[in-house]
Amino acid sequence: MSEVVFKFKQMAKDFVQSRYWPSRPQYVNFEISAACDARCIHCPRHEMDRPMKAMAMPLFRRMIDDCAMLGVPYLCPNGYGEICTIPVPQLSEYFDYMTSSGNFKIIINTNGNRMDDDRAEMFIRHGVKLINVTIDGATAATAESIRRNLDFDRIERNIKALIDKRDRAGKKYPKIRVGMVVMEQTLPEVDLFFRRWEGIADYVGMGGFSTRLMSVEKSDHSEGLVRIGEMAAQESEVESPPQASACVLPFRDLNIWADGKAVLCCEDWNEEHVVGDLSSQSLKEIWNSPRMNEVRELHMLNRGHEVELCAKCNNWQSPSRMARLWSS
Repeated sequence: MSEVVFKFKQMAKDFVQSRYWPSRPQYVNFEISAACDARCIHCPRHEMDRPMKAMAMPLFRRMIDDCAMLGVPYLCPNGYGEICTIPVPQLSEYFDYMTSSGNFKIIINTNGNRMDDDRAEMFIRHGVKLINVTIDGATAATAESIRRNLDFDRIERNIKALIDKRDRAGKKYPKIRVGMVVMEQTLPEVDLFFRRWEGIADYVGMGGFSTRLMSVEKSDHSEGLVRIGEMAAQESEVESPPQASACVLPFRDLNIWADGKAVLCCEDWNEEHVVGDLSSQSLKEIWNSPRMNEVRELHMLNRGHEVELCAKCNNWQSPSRMARLWSS
């Protein structure tokens, strides 16, 4: 299935779900763990000040209970950690609780490096809805130069083995999406990447690079990274116009990192814009906090650039057509 269809489905979901956004988020993005086994040249996580630890189980259970009570449809255990670094018995405990507590749709982002047979079988058994694997290359030389400490051939084997296990079990899920971040190093391999994965993965797509609060601008590897929106501007030879619509994320998503801190946006990798703390507040209280409502109000007034985090971001996501946004 094409990336266009994938994005259209996302817009349709937003349209249907947006009537509920004022009372609860559509997606709760959270870190089961803040640890990762990769050192990607475009990721700011090596600059993080916060501990690289797993979310405590009591805190995790309270969060999932709140999600069930609010009727949150999507759980995304991702953040800036790699979910497959967690030992299988411990990871199974987290997934057992998610799937026994509500009718959640679970979406996973992973680098695929440790997605071995045991983890693949667990994802199938728990009915994970979608697994996103970003590889950043159609060849080992390119992918391993960008996503350092990972094994390109192992990742490909793991993806294909999961698909084979799913199909042999007669299951529809998890759907598998493979993707690549467009940058100077990967541009020559875009066509090869599509040829390599079309007909194997359920979805194949490309993404632009996010500024991530400008952290990578300071790195030795910043040159050649293609930011979201830059390619269209380059092709038309005109400068991209200023953002003039509300970002959908403050209205749709809630982000909880491994220590229980809630942050304004998934781009806040270092907890510089905390809007709540799950250790002392409920998800509902955080979702309706004064700071969250203030940010929504500014975006509704086309003044999102006045929010410090948003002013540094090139990844504003415009609302799906007719999606309901609200002001406080």
